Amino acid sequence: MNLKSLSAALLFLATCLFGGTSFAAEKIRVLLPQKSVDESLALFIVPKYLGYYEQEGLDVDLLFVGGSNEAAIQVATGNAEIGEASPAQAVIGMEEGSPAAMDIRYFYDAGYRNIWSISVPADSPIKSVADLRGKKIGVTALGSAGTTYGKAYIRAAGLNPDSDVSFIAIGAGIQAAAAIKQKVVDAVVFWDTGVIQFETNGIPLRPLKVAEKLANLPDVSLLAKNDMIRKNPKMLIGFARAVAKGIDFSLANPSAAVLITWKLFPESKPKETDPEKSLDHGLKMSVRIPTTIDPATNGKHGLFIEKNWANVSDFLLEGGQIQKPIPTSRMFTNALIDEVNQYDREAVIRQAHDFDLNSIR
Repeated sequence: MNLKSLSAALLFLATCLFGGTSFAAEKIRVLLPQKSVDESLALFIVPKYLGYYEQEGLDVDLLFVGGSNEAAIQVATGNAEIGEASPAQAVIGMEEGSPAAMDIRYFYDAGYRNIWSISVPADSPIKSVADLRGKKIGVTALGSAGTTYGKAYIRAAGLNPDSDVSFIAIGAGIQAAAAIKQKVVDAVVFWDTGVIQFETNGIPLRPLKVAEKLANLPDVSLLAKNDMIRKNPKMLIGFARAVAKGIDFSLANPSAAVLITWKLFPESKPKETDPEKSLDHGLKMSVRIPTTIDPATNGKHGLFIEKNWANVSDFLLEGGQIQKPIPTSRMFTNALIDEVNQYDREAVIRQAHDFDLNSIR
């Protein structure tokens, strides 16, 4: 190739890369099941700040909704491409023959541990779930996931959740804190960051041990319509790969993940004026991020563990939420996971270790 031809080729390449010919990113909507942003969502926020979504050709809108049930329904009706939802809500909608059956499926496991605990005040004489016979248990609402999990914990301890204990709706925030302080309830069933908020407000709680089968129930993970999984796997793989990178980065540099969350969503930053105390609180609130990996996957991000998902069906069946078992093949697919994990993980971890915290303060 002569010099003139080479110059023309380079000019064409530059035009394609930097101007003239543009390649529009695919715009997608992702529903996250909580109204308020906090540091537990860093695995989705870090990729936005660091450009991981853009690297996959995606323009991602993170939208915050009122719980897993809403996220699953909105995805099923086509109002969003991807949703994060707890199986305790979404799998109910997968039951074949149900009038409300939803044609959705999980494609990436983002939660290997149950985020719901049953806890008592730190100074309570109650030592086990079995000790709750005749006691009052607080949940945000009687129709909430907390009630579903609470009844399962009570049942597994050999008690009758309908007659041996009482479930009381105590709401959340200040209202719930008052119910604990005033001993309206003896125990509470709340999610991980909700428990941390109690502790931040001067109400230390002590979790009671629950059956390992229940503790290992999968939790909030990524789902999409079956049609989307069939027709646009590239988009789903790209999004999940960006999230996997966000997990690697956040685990390698949790302080950076917290600061990035605050940068993009200032409302998530604690009101505490002491920077060290604020960061300490933020790190506690990111408690969910370590649950996004599990040794049983042999290093593969997002891989579904079949026996744990089979337990979801048992859990819902025993609780009366479904009428017949749901096969794991209906709940999830591992078909995309190998491609999701095709990236340089060590490079992401190095990026996290080299990240300058002062660049986002």
